[in-house]
Amino acid sequence: MKYVEWPEAQSKGDFVVCIFGESPIQKELAGLASSKKLKGRNIIIKNISKPEDAAGCQLLYVSASKSGNIKALKDQMMGKPILIVGEREGLAKKGAELSFVTMDDDELKFDINKKEIEQHQLKISSQLISLGIVVN
Repeated sequence: MKYVEWPEAQSKGDFVVCIFGESPIQKELAGLASSKKLKGRNIIIKNISKPEDAAGCQLLYVSASKSGNIKALKDQMMGKPILIVGEREGLAKKGAELSFVTMDDDELKFDINKKEIEQHQLKISSQLISLGIVVN
């Protein structure tokens, strides 16, 4: 990701995006992964069915249908350099690093949990912070 920096050890090899649960974004990500690279790295999209399967991911996308598992995911990923992105509003307040929010004018924004980002050894750019809503 352009605005997030992972530790050196996770900056080599394929960039793995895991999707937990069914989501319309799955098809979009698959199309993107087949035609783009991330800083010269292949992007791999992987569907997972349980939290422990996310161990090899750099980015974990949690679908709205699996949002009830955010605490288990947070506990499972504690201290690991994995960016957890929630599809459902409010998940950044419950342990995800980012979650989508629909504003009153139907504009799509995202919440940012800086504390969780730091606990996962990730660095987020000030540009991304300026585009989102910091929740802690």
